[in-house]
Amino acid sequence: MIAAPLVIAPSILAADFAHLADEARAVAGAADWLHVDVMDNHFVPNLTIGLPVVQSLLKASELPFDVHLMIERPARWAPSYAEAGAYNVTFHAEACADPAALAKDLRAAGSRAGLAIDRDTPVEGYLELLPHFDTLLIMTIKAGFGGQAFLPEMLAKVRAARRHVDAGHLEVRIEVDGGIAADTIAAAAAAGADAFVAGTAVYGADDPAEAVRRLRARAAAAAGGTGAAGGPEVGR
Repeated sequence: MIAAPLVIAPSILAADFAHLADEARAVAGAADWLHVDVMDNHFVPNLTIGLPVVQSLLKASELPFDVHLMIERPARWAPSYAEAGAYNVTFHAEACADPAALAKDLRAAGSRAGLAIDRDTPVEGYLELLPHFDTLLIMTIKAGFGGQAFLPEMLAKVRAARRHVDAGHLEVRIEVDGGIAADTIAAAAAAGADAFVAGTAVYGADDPAEAVRRLRARAAAAAGGTGAAGGPEVGR
């Protein structure tokens, strides 16, 4: 059962990188988080932005930053994003030998801790770790590139995670990332997701803020709630 307000997190991976500060401001007042994809050309084949850009962008937006690290050696780099002021820092289970220890370090550094599960990774082996985390990010595409088509078969992981979270009365966000748009967000919400990363569906629209509102309405209708934005503390 989803009790907390839904979270819509536009992904700047789909934004105009020449005007990132303006793109962040374009969704202010509508979005809950700003999703920032960090890719290192090792864990995934793409290369995006790193810590210096995130530090600069944090100064240009009051939205809570949802940093998604698609990188090798996250234990080396992740705490720096927390220290910089990111609200939530998520790293991949596949890249980390001791996810619980890194989650503890992230919380100590001032951020929420998120665990990401890629397309080909079963979620069951990580469910018992969820008490250490604030967010479970389930990829609904293969990590590494934006603009991919949503994979509905990934919703089985969302349903399994939702059952586990509800049965354990855990305060953990179940986030989905990949192909989230007007025609897919309802299915993700119905499966139990309560945080949604949307890239081209937001930044490919003429009015990004209005696109966020429409996505929220669709998700809320499917989840049976209002979906109202909850501000920075919506992460719980």
